[in-house]
Amino acid sequence: MEKDNELLLRKAYEKLKIELSQPENQYIERSAVQLLDELSQEVLNWNINDTISIFDKYWTATRANDISKEGTAKIFRSEFNNIFLKDQDVQNKIQSLILLRLQEPLDYRLISKIANVKLIEQLNRIPFENGRPLFYVHRLEIMIFPQLFTTIADRNKLDKTAKLLGIKSDKVAFERVQYQIREKVNDFIHNERLSQESEFIKSAIAWWLLEVGNN
Repeated sequence: MEKDNELLLRKAYEKLKIELSQPENQYIERSAVQLLDELSQEVLNWNINDTISIFDKYWTATRANDISKEGTAKIFRSEFNNIFLKDQDVQNKIQSLILLRLQEPLDYRLISKIANVKLIEQLNRIPFENGRPLFYVHRLEIMIFPQLFTTIADRNKLDKTAKLLGIKSDKVAFERVQYQIREKVNDFIHNERLSQESEFIKSAIAWWLLEVGNN
């Protein structure tokens, strides 16, 4: 790993741990881990004859903000819940993602398969009155595959983070940029012997890179 990237990642990790240690934030890791564990368990218990809509309750749950905070994207929440998730093609694609999570090894080979489902592209095929709920679609994929991605659901922030790490992201699929960033995080985790950290912590380190990189 390049020394500059390693230093940035160490600073980001330290910043994350400091922020989560603040009294008002001490619940966040526990809440995020619990939600991801609940979702993972429901995925494991799901079978092809069950409705895929049983997962809808997770995507915009209040606790999902502990994974990736919606911020100003919340103005598109109703578009996501009432239009996007009601589309049958969308439900079929979410089912495909759930099946990938169930049936495939969680490694680099899965990235192309996730991207090829083209859930994000489905946003271009649906008319929205108030704008596309892109943040929520990104966060949905992050929640299904936290072992492969970071918690950065905003594409603009993702691209800036990639640039900071020397990763080209222009015209590159969201899933591929996510994984390239996560690979560098994983190298840092391995080198620093941080494998005992929760999956949430591992996925959240990259979120702080821009802040520490601009200081």
